[in-house]
Amino acid sequence: MSRILKFDRTPVARLISCAASFASAALLFDYLSKGEKEIEALPIVALILLFLGTLAAAAVQYGDHIYLSDDGLMYENWVLKQFGRRGKWMRWEDIVEVREIKRKVLILFSHDGRRMLVDAILGYAIARNEIIKRAPQAVFSGTLPKEEA
Repeated sequence: MSRILKFDRTPVARLISCAASFASAALLFDYLSKGEKEIEALPIVALILLFLGTLAAAAVQYGDHIYLSDDGLMYENWVLKQFGRRGKWMRWEDIVEVREIKRKVLILFSHDGRRMLVDAILGYAIARNEIIKRAPQAVFSGTLPKEEA
């Protein structure tokens, strides 16, 4: 039986998404406080859409999970899963390239054209080392040092 490592978004990323939701709600309530004579249709609709968008983004942010196992890795989101979009495993032998950007983001490319983004997770260094160790056949590019790969 293989162990599965689970990685979630960082607390800072989650706090920023919540702050954006609160800020958009504050803008909406500030506009509503102007009085009924000052309210127009287009701005109120735009502020409501802004609030709903930031609220949806926060919900998606809280639902993000990346799983690593001996067989491969998978990105799954709880919110998207409720709408029928389940995560798919990317097997280690299917990975053809691992690209790192600014030592903060990994992009994994598979031979069938799929891409997976590994960023802003708690334990990024652990996930990065596991990916490098388990996908030795992949081409390593970006800011990944050649001696690590």
